[in-house]
Amino acid sequence: MLDFMKQGLVDTTGLSRDALHIHVGLLIMVIGFLCLGSFRRVAGVWVLVLAIAIVNELFDLHAWYGWTGGFNWLDSIHDLINTMLWPSVLLLAARLRNWK
Repeated sequence: MLDFMKQGLVDTTGLSRDALHIHVGLLIMVIGFLCLGSFRRVAGVWVLVLAIAIVNELFDLHAWYGWTGGFNWLDSIHDLINTMLWPSVLLLAARLRNWK
C-alpha cells in the first residue's frame, strides 16, 4: 500500500524517489517550524523528521524483504541521508545562530 502511494507521487510529480525524500524531509521540517511558531525547538522537529524517515525505511525494508527475501540496507541508508541532509543543515544553522 505505502509503495503504491509512493509510486503515485513519483508518477504524479515526475520527481525521482531521491528528490521526493529530499523534499519530504524539508517539508516536514518546515511544517514543524510553522506548528511551533518559531525556531525554538529545532532539535525536536529534527527528531520528528528522523522518526518519520526511520518508520518509512522500516516499511521499505519490510516490502523489500517480501519481494526478495533479503534486506536492501544500502538503499535505506541512501534514503535516510537524502531525507535528513537539509534538516540536519537547518539544525546546525540554528545551533550556530543560537536559536533555542
